[in-house]
Amino acid sequence: MAAGDSSNIEKAIEKFHAESSKENLVLLLEAIRMEMHEDRQFIVPVILSQDAFDMIDVKNIRVGQTITTTKDISFKLLPLETKDGKKWQPVFTSQAEFEKGESCSTITVDIRQMLKNFRNAASEGLVIDPWGKTFLLGKELINMILDADKPQNHIYFDVGDITKLKVDAIVNAANESLLGGGGVDGAIHRAAGPGLLEECRKLNGCRTGEAKITRGYRLKADYVIHTVGPVYDPSRRAECERLLRSCYRNSLDLAKQYDLHSIAFPAISTGAYGYPPQDAAAAALAAVSTWLSENPDYGMAVVMSCYDERTKQCYQNIIDFCTPEK
Repeated sequence: MAAGDSSNIEKAIEKFHAESSKENLVLLLEAIRMEMHEDRQFIVPVILSQDAFDMIDVKNIRVGQTITTTKDISFKLLPLETKDGKKWQPVFTSQAEFEKGESCSTITVDIRQMLKNFRNAASEGLVIDPWGKTFLLGKELINMILDADKPQNHIYFDVGDITKLKVDAIVNAANESLLGGGGVDGAIHRAAGPGLLEECRKLNGCRTGEAKITRGYRLKADYVIHTVGPVYDPSRRAECERLLRSCYRNSLDLAKQYDLHSIAFPAISTGAYGYPPQDAAAAALAAVSTWLSENPDYGMAVVMSCYDERTKQCYQNIIDFCTPEK
């Protein structure tokens, strides 16, 4: 939601206040879920640190102006305590709703990310528009929204640029330094911008078969999971396959650890590392299929991002081989 815009959430809350029925509650939760799909944001009150104030030239900014800084700004969320002593995190659906109360510093946070952050938080949950027609979104309701939004466990195929995919995480076929390189690695770093490299410098590299995670920065994906595939050696075929499968398994485990439900993989190790594309496709599908079968209720959409139709055909060959004729 852009600042100042009313939202479907506000309308649903108003309807729920008029009649607190189960039907209207479902409509309200669905309104939140739909706004989440539109990448809408909540306005969240915060307490800025003194360092943050020192970076802002208060005399030369206007109300509503977006401020950018060269350093990260630290802040604390501003909680709200109800009469029963329970603490909730206030959020606002629009600037108009926020301005009904006392003025303070605010940030905007993606609704999906806000719900994920508070599904297991110490507070009771979120209180939406506390100065107007308010709604208490407790953790049980938060979990209902997120669970209803989970995809089915499934593998998809996409031919194109992995950096353009709108998924929770894309996987980077990185080298052990994690400091960028050629192929997919270089493309992801260029698309994400310099912030990705700066964060990667703090990870102290990554061993073959393992995985590490960073933010997505300028990418459409929220996160980048970096994994290092094996350099193919036909004399060590079994070891190479074990390490390649580990790349997929460890990446999926890391995605689950961060509560991510959609992930896109490139054809790891098939570029400069020389892994035969058909063999790599077989190892990738085996690893992903096994993980999905071991996590049947998690809800993970896996995209195998193919550089070209030839890469996609390698996956299709495996599927055709494993599918019995009717």
